[in-house]
Amino acid sequence: MSHLNYNHLYYFWMVCKQGSVTKAADALFLTPQTVTGQIKALEDRMDGKLTKRNGRSIEPTELGQLVYKYADRMFGLSYEMLDIVNYSQRSNQLFEVGVADALSKRLVSKILMTTVPEDNSIHLRCFESTHEMLLEQLSQHKLDMILSDCPVDSGKSPGLYSKKLGESRMSFYCTGNIAEADFPAILEQRKLLVPGSRSAMGRKVFQWFDRQGLQPNILGEFDDVA
Repeated sequence: MSHLNYNHLYYFWMVCKQGSVTKAADALFLTPQTVTGQIKALEDRMDGKLTKRNGRSIEPTELGQLVYKYADRMFGLSYEMLDIVNYSQRSNQLFEVGVADALSKRLVSKILMTTVPEDNSIHLRCFESTHEMLLEQLSQHKLDMILSDCPVDSGKSPGLYSKKLGESRMSFYCTGNIAEADFPAILEQRKLLVPGSRSAMGRKVFQWFDRQGLQPNILGEFDDVA
């Protein structure tokens, strides 16, 4: 297989990102004719049409969508590489942390503050997502660690390990007074706001409902504790 000209691929990727040859040419500091010629050379290499016009915009063809998908991953990784290299050349060490959206942000901030040394030699970068998405990022070495409400299943995620940092109790709150004897039966009479069933906290709440034989009247579920 002959060598692929990555400049041609980059110009095609920019056209798809910008939506037009003119905008891509401006971003690349080239003339539109040059960009069009480079894409034509790439189409000859791919033996197929990569773009089509839709009104005033340019969009990829079916073949172009396939090529763009790979180009987007390639150039996305290249920008990520440059970002990491730039940080590695600074005095501060980049420390990337994933935070599960089910965790309390106040709790997360307290934990993260303990990771920053007094000389501030660590540059924190935090990402928020679901536990599952963060595990995937961690397994691909795109994160240094994650903070989550779920432990890691080493059987399903080989090479990843978890450490328990602490635990907390859960309480139910309501307006007005209720008799202690009415709990937990009263949970079936009040509308409840509970943690999302996809979170570890939510699953434990629903398991507790089942053990108590309760069918609560749930008004809403929320993954984000806040």
